[in-house]
Amino acid sequence: MLAGLFACSSEEESHSGHSHDHGHEYHRLTYWDNSFELFARFEIHPNSGRIEGKLFVSHNNQPAENVSGTIFFLENGTEVTSDELAVDRPGVFPFELFFQDSDEPTLAVNVIADGTDMEALLGQVNRYSEYTEDADLADLDKTMQWQMGITSALAAFSEIPDVIQAPGRVLYDPAHYHEITSPVDGHIDAGNISVLPASGTAVEAGDLLAGISPPLASENSWTEFRFSYYQAKEAFERAQRLIENDAISLREFQVREREYEVRKAGYEHFLNNSSHGAHIEDVDGILYLKAFQNGVIAESHVVSGRTVQQGDPLYTIYNPDHLWLEVLGYRDEIGILTEFTGAEIIVGRESRINFNSDQIGLVSRDTRSDDSGIRSRIIFSVDNSESQLSLNQPVRVRLKGNESNRVIAVPDGALFDDDSHKVLFVMHFGDQFERRIVQTGGSYGGYTAITEGLEEGERVVTNGTYPLHLMTGNVQIDDGHDH
Repeated sequence: MLAGLFACSSEEESHSGHSHDHGHEYHRLTYWDNSFELFARFEIHPNSGRIEGKLFVSHNNQPAENVSGTIFFLENGTEVTSDELAVDRPGVFPFELFFQDSDEPTLAVNVIADGTDMEALLGQVNRYSEYTEDADLADLDKTMQWQMGITSALAAFSEIPDVIQAPGRVLYDPAHYHEITSPVDGHIDAGNISVLPASGTAVEAGDLLAGISPPLASENSWTEFRFSYYQAKEAFERAQRLIENDAISLREFQVREREYEVRKAGYEHFLNNSSHGAHIEDVDGILYLKAFQNGVIAESHVVSGRTVQQGDPLYTIYNPDHLWLEVLGYRDEIGILTEFTGAEIIVGRESRINFNSDQIGLVSRDTRSDDSGIRSRIIFSVDNSESQLSLNQPVRVRLKGNESNRVIAVPDGALFDDDSHKVLFVMHFGDQFERRIVQTGGSYGGYTAITEGLEEGERVVTNGTYPLHLMTGNVQIDDGHDH
């Protein structure tokens, strides 16, 4: 795949240019092929009939390794002079070539780089080319680009869907949330729990959560309830021994047996009843509460020694794999999207999470307005099995519709704010950059539409724009410039 900026004609396969640098007039030719870049920067010495310079070989925006081959002049398709590539430092290969019969031969390379065989025509070299300086371009040495991690890509058409942007908040899913309350009056007793779990603690089914020591007597006394059960149990066991010796009547035995069974059923029902949100275990009169499912503690009201009454809240536990997303959007914008096919969650300056229609589902769409009169609330269920979102997390949301527009788009990282303008860097040749103001449209999936200021096929910097911005602060840009 070839790309060119300011090429001599639409048929050319390279970028050509020249500039002045510390007394040197450097000419440039660049060839891009997918993940490879072959960039030649050289000087022309017309009197001696030669050029000398360096070939920079990049692979995935870093110096290519294991490079071998030649760089040569072609005249009428025939190689007339060549220089074998010998590494000066990683990715850099000095060369020297001599003009022969033609004053405008083609510079070409034949290399093997990182196991890939490439033959590329970089472009024509005019022996008597005149130097003209372009003040709008900033130079940055290729080796410095490698160190700074600067990357680039072609501006191309992409599908940017219709979206609306709105603030949002992550909530628990009521279907995967439960509250644990105190089953009895008493006070929190850590007992044999080394550390009482706090908010944010992940728990598994069967984990100890709290111990409650009931008072001897109260309106909802567990101690009295427990004592009645053990008293009935002891009376029944004694009746069993007595009836074996015919010491009591069958009727009296049956009365004690029924009393015991009633007390036992009530005791076991209390311990196994999940209405309080936890399993209960009786250990020597202290009630230990255990989680009955995996989850994360959202709230904890448990403090050792605290007095509680039956029904007081102790914990709330939710499943972080299943969450809700509450979005508060403008009513008129929400009305435009009749269907939601995905969402982009923006959780930080550079952090974005994309959910497709399989991972996010509409729960409710409230057409009523909030107090402002201009916003409506939408609730989505979210598959958070990869733990990308946190409960109560504030987020910005881009809701995706089912319609899209084919527009020129660049990665979000290619853009930065300069005062009130959106700016990006267009890459000319291998080491020259133009700072350019553009007009932007919608954004989604890490890409932003460019509505004005950029053409398809131009190469833009996708990573490292801000360091370039700092290094080229003296380069003036004109928002009225025609491109």
